[in-house]
Amino acid sequence: MPASCLPVALLDVSHLAYPDRLTATALQGLVNRQGPRLFLNFGIYDEPSARRTNEDFLPDAIWQAKFRPYLGNQDEHNLAYYRSIYDLEITPVDSLAAAVELFRSELKGVVIWDPALPDTVNIALMLAALAGLLVVSPEQLPQLQAEMGFSIVDDLRDRWLDRVALYAWAFKELFPRCKPGVVACVEPAWQRPEFADYVVQNSIFTYSLSSFAGNRLFKIGQMLLLLLVGGPFFLRNLLFGLRLDGLAKRLGLWLMGLASPETRLATCIQRRVQPQPYPTIFGWHTRRDDELAFMLLLSANDLRLVPSHLASNYSFHARLPARVPFIQKHASTEDVTLEDKVYLTFTLSDGDQLVLMDTAELGNWRRPERGAVPFNWETQPLLVDLAPALLGQYYQQRTAADYLIAGPSGAGYIIPPLNGKLKQYLEQTAQVCQRAGIRVYTPYIGDPPLRLIRQYGHAPGDFLGYIAGYAHFGRTPLYRRGKRAFVAYTSPYFKQIWDESDTLLAEVRRQIEVPGPLPRFISAHLFAYKTTITDVYAFVAALDASRVKVVRADEFVIAAEKYLHRKGNQHGN
Repeated sequence: MPASCLPVALLDVSHLAYPDRLTATALQGLVNRQGPRLFLNFGIYDEPSARRTNEDFLPDAIWQAKFRPYLGNQDEHNLAYYRSIYDLEITPVDSLAAAVELFRSELKGVVIWDPALPDTVNIALMLAALAGLLVVSPEQLPQLQAEMGFSIVDDLRDRWLDRVALYAWAFKELFPRCKPGVVACVEPAWQRPEFADYVVQNSIFTYSLSSFAGNRLFKIGQMLLLLLVGGPFFLRNLLFGLRLDGLAKRLGLWLMGLASPETRLATCIQRRVQPQPYPTIFGWHTRRDDELAFMLLLSANDLRLVPSHLASNYSFHARLPARVPFIQKHASTEDVTLEDKVYLTFTLSDGDQLVLMDTAELGNWRRPERGAVPFNWETQPLLVDLAPALLGQYYQQRTAADYLIAGPSGAGYIIPPLNGKLKQYLEQTAQVCQRAGIRVYTPYIGDPPLRLIRQYGHAPGDFLGYIAGYAHFGRTPLYRRGKRAFVAYTSPYFKQIWDESDTLLAEVRRQIEVPGPLPRFISAHLFAYKTTITDVYAFVAALDASRVKVVRADEFVIAAEKYLHRKGNQHGN
């Protein structure tokens, strides 16, 4: 093997039961601290439970018909790409035991988690990271002791009565020893250990505490947060204009914490995360709450989320340096001539999720229609540090029709009206996006109070503008601030997020055909788990090009800025 080759052990874990996959990912995190040495193949996610949390993202019929042929085995695809640009010497390992034996000298013993209290998995991962231990279940222990002589360093069985007591202990004893600036919320009950390797590699404090409770007091507190996010615009604008939003937020958090011990402890943990450079949480929500409840809490506590559920091999991705420059050509003001047409742009949602980044945007990136129609791809710009080689694949393969933008709400997922450190967040987003070659992004809320619009207009960085709103609540305004357009997505309405692609595109067609003066600006935020670039390609092919101009996001926001400048800075509906 040439001296320049990187030796990589490849282990297929697709057939393994959860305890063995957990052991493998924790092992991977430890050994990849020294470089990209162990890669895991999780196979194809044909098992429906692999595509579900407490939300059914990809029902089996849609999965088989629309996504599976292009997504396939994402780990094999990624490893094949890496082999094309790096000198890797791949050696298959035939079993988990063989992988453990290969790296046996780097392990100091074992930590045993308690199947009777699955949350001990998160404690085991942290202890493994801090002391170089192998994470095992009681059933795995006899073989490991008999064949390899492992000693028990920590046994977590029968130590805590419930998860609140467990995480309270961990917060006191382990949080100060873990990596500052980051935490993770990982639900052990879903038995999806893919991201455990990155957690272990980086000694990240990990917990699983609910952001929701069903009692009346909690719901009152949560309603205060929801008021700031999606209440009547005149009321939200008044509260933010009088700077009463902070008081409402603090009262809401206090009531929620008073009503739920889990949420109270989660808030204590989140508030302790340091800005290095910005407080960050990895993971996803628990099975006892949902995405909205999770995002309300972490945003109100001024964190940003890097969604990490099902994201595999990030301890490996993180150790491969960038080989491709993060450069894409952006339209300039001089390039864009405002025409009397319907301007139409399409954006694939959820690119902030790491699993979309390592699955080629759920296989959309591999479809033959890519490059044949202007299209915006939400991307997680934090990959410049988390997985630079993986991000480089998109820049190396993109066409002139592909435009990479940042997903909600920039460098990490937040609900902007709840974030009390929005200035710092926008500064971080500007720095990260400049490194990632990104000049347009998607703020999560499309009709924020005017105070936030002003902040976006004067935010640092060389951004061209913003297309905003995961969905809209009935208002789709256009603003011009600081020579940037802030344009709300016109589709979907929030109750229509889950619509099938035909229904969504029929609504876009209806908007196009509405009579009225031109130019007009229509934008569709495509739910990634229902609509594909293939659907969009067929839709665009049937449009009247003399009336409808399909463009990338950069041309879209520049044209909108020119229109608003001519009209007088604001247009709302």
